[in-house]
Amino acid sequence: MNKDYLKKFLAFKVEDFYNFHLKAYPHAHNRTHKSFRESLKRVEKIYGKPLEKLNLCFLNDAKETFDKFRETDYSHQTNISTFCMILKILKLLGVPVDEYNKFQNILNIETKKNQLNREEDLKDKLEYLPPYDIMKNHLRDKIENINETVSFQDVKYLLIVSMMVLSVPLKLLQYTKMIIKFIDADSNYIKNFLLEDLNGDYFVKSGDISVKINDTHLIKLIKLWINEFNTTKHFFIQHENAKTGMNNKELRIALNNATIQYFGETLTNSDLRSLYMKNLMDLDPSFKEKLQLSELLGYKKKNTNVLDMHKV
Repeated sequence: MNKDYLKKFLAFKVEDFYNFHLKAYPHAHNRTHKSFRESLKRVEKIYGKPLEKLNLCFLNDAKETFDKFRETDYSHQTNISTFCMILKILKLLGVPVDEYNKFQNILNIETKKNQLNREEDLKDKLEYLPPYDIMKNHLRDKIENINETVSFQDVKYLLIVSMMVLSVPLKLLQYTKMIIKFIDADSNYIKNFLLEDLNGDYFVKSGDISVKINDTHLIKLIKLWINEFNTTKHFFIQHENAKTGMNNKELRIALNNATIQYFGETLTNSDLRSLYMKNLMDLDPSFKEKLQLSELLGYKKKNTNVLDMHKV
């Protein structure tokens, strides 16, 4: 890549690119800006030098850059996330389209590999897991048989996994820092929350997404959790005296522990979402075709009513 074209950016530090990103995407979520900066710092660790000393060498050759990432102990998914940040830098710098496409092509290849690896991993897990309905009934039995000796930790684990199996599973990030609300007041300042409305119905809300909880066992568990184990305003909490809701890392670790405890296998949020979709397609083989058709017809706008009314 022509370094003369990028000359004024060669001395940019992490904070310089971070501020550049803030100005270029003023309406992006703070999490997006933070992730961009963290990826830049990761590049410094990978190359062992401050960003301003790298001479933007990671923009020279797309394949060489990803191969460099591959030599580290970072996961393939983390390497993909870091590589996505490089594509953002290329956009910010306004590089020629042909140069950008070289990096985009590598990203497409590695993303496809990642997806295939995840599918193979899920296939392996499915060999040891019972059918989805049996998984759900197993959790319902656990909820039904809760007694006075059950611990806070057991109920927490049961709640986390049940929210992603007995209801429509959202992305893990949409459960982080979740607040409990008892009226549908103005909630624009709250991203994720569990709502109990005036009719006593429960909804999981995240941005424009609203999921009504229909499973009676899950509703019973939520009421038990709120009334006897969790006196805070936060829905998922790490311990009884927690001052804040669980973050993404805490939820991920807790979910791993919960799925081992109840299913004997480590399942991620992505695994459970994939299992949910597989179950839907098993129940209705034309489901995937309907989704594709709706996209072809232009119906891409989120329909929260579908999630509100959907029963699993």
